[in-house]
Amino acid sequence: MKRFYIKKLIVSGPNHQDSIIEFCPGLNFVLGPSNTGKSFIMESIDYVFGFTPRKDRPSKVVDNNNGYEYVTLILSTENGDVTLKRTIGESKIYVSGGGFTAGHYSTSHSAKKSINSVYLQLLGIDEDHKIRSAQKDDSTQALTWRSMLHLFMLKQGDVDRESSALLFPNNAGETASLAVLLFLLTGQDASNIDSKEDPKITEGKRQALVNYLLDKVNYTANKRAEIERVLEGAENQSPHMAMNQIKEKIAELQNMINAATQESDELMSKIYQLNSKLSETRTVKHNFSNLRIQYQADIKRIGFIVDCATNDSSEPTKTICPICGTETEVLNDPAIIESSASELEKIKQSLKELGNAQATVEFQENELISTIESLEEKRHNIDSMISEQLQPQLSAFQEQLDKNLKFIRLSSELEIIRENEYELRNELYEKETQETPKSVEYHIKDDFTPQLIHGLEDRLRYILRESKFGGAETARLNMDIFDIEINKMKKAVFSGGGICAILNTITTLALNRYLIELDKYAPGFYAVDSALTQFSESKYKEQDETIKQNFINFLIKHAKDHQIIFIEQTERMPFIPETDESAGIRTKIFTHDKDHGQYGFLNDVYNPDK
Repeated sequence: MKRFYIKKLIVSGPNHQDSIIEFCPGLNFVLGPSNTGKSFIMESIDYVFGFTPRKDRPSKVVDNNNGYEYVTLILSTENGDVTLKRTIGESKIYVSGGGFTAGHYSTSHSAKKSINSVYLQLLGIDEDHKIRSAQKDDSTQALTWRSMLHLFMLKQGDVDRESSALLFPNNAGETASLAVLLFLLTGQDASNIDSKEDPKITEGKRQALVNYLLDKVNYTANKRAEIERVLEGAENQSPHMAMNQIKEKIAELQNMINAATQESDELMSKIYQLNSKLSETRTVKHNFSNLRIQYQADIKRIGFIVDCATNDSSEPTKTICPICGTETEVLNDPAIIESSASELEKIKQSLKELGNAQATVEFQENELISTIESLEEKRHNIDSMISEQLQPQLSAFQEQLDKNLKFIRLSSELEIIRENEYELRNELYEKETQETPKSVEYHIKDDFTPQLIHGLEDRLRYILRESKFGGAETARLNMDIFDIEINKMKKAVFSGGGICAILNTITTLALNRYLIELDKYAPGFYAVDSALTQFSESKYKEQDETIKQNFINFLIKHAKDHQIIFIEQTERMPFIPETDESAGIRTKIFTHDKDHGQYGFLNDVYNPDK
């Protein structure tokens, strides 16, 4: 949103040196005794802002101009400085700079060229808007700069009023006041609000809603009864207790299945290892069998050689070799006999040893087969236990767990349905017994959402806490009077003078901070005159415990947040802040003394008694 702040105020005229006061974009204190022109500064700003004097609301600028002729206000905007100059007593203001067409603008908002459009455009409001102005009909009025100025600028005559500072002064037009505030907070104007409705249409809608609610009630009642029937057969035992027991049993069975599965896997691993050994043993057994055949062939071969070598005939004879089947000669050779006999003994000994080894291998084979069969039987029993006992039990408990979960879910659903049915029946009763109004009234307070109000209350309580205001946490916006309330007490009934002024200041300041934080319509300045003048506190309080002290400290702490012009009597200040441009603080003091400092705002104007 667009923002602007007051840069300079100039009051000028013939035979007078220009009276000038400049403001920084931060915190500005304008201090001094009574009758030094402090309030005249506020009146002058208000005059350029378009104030139109009336009999019941005269203008100090017009009535006490002391021969000055012009009031000039220079505003700092994002498009550059805007200069507004108004001749005292006239209803036109000359505008130049800031992208505006230079020329005179009327203070009447209904004029074709109105100063109202200038100030609204400075806020970023470029189109005309209508707001609701009455509760009982569709009356509207134009949104104007003057209708919102009281929220950003509290003059001396309005600062201590007992009515809400958020509404127009003098309790004029509550609906219109709230409509302006609603527009600033939300952008909602009269075009966003429905017109009054024909009572016949209203009655038709009511009856349609009654029928709809009746259908909803019947549907909900039937659904409730259906669930209640399902739950009637449930066990008396608490499903939550049963669930804990079931979960424990499931965990126990799962652990047993895991342990049994692990044991089965370990047995399978052992069986695999033993089968490998059995395969190796059978290979050895087969090799031993082949070796025995070889030994037996060798014995047969050597026996044949011996038989041939023992031939008594001197002549060689022929015979058939039992080994190869060919004809060979039989020779009588003692050396062969002796050598063959020795070899035969060795083979027989090896054959005997082979027999022992074969017996051992066969024993090992039988042992392995027996062990493998035993392990396979054990593994089969474990697998059978898992599949035939543990797993069915686990499935049964899981099924019971699902039933209990369904019971709990249905119980919860039943509770919700019962609550819905109760609320629907209440709503149905209210709509059936509701009378159709003859005329529809518009209550603008209904458009202020709890979120909007609570947001403002949060900022309000924050400033009160920082100011050490008693009961700050109980502060709220009383929606009946749309004003601050603390400890259930309205501000007007608080003890101590000037309480309305300080609370009005805090309330409107909180609103300004809230609007800026929300990036809503608001200028970049806030001005207040005499917030502390009538406010008195116990003289026995320590200085750092006083609301005044802490409120001024709060303003200093937030000096750079946005522009504040704080006008006050010097003697009412808890202390005099020093000018510190780097901290965003500027203090202007009028002395009411011709010989020391600046006497007052208007040059050459002195009180008769001085």
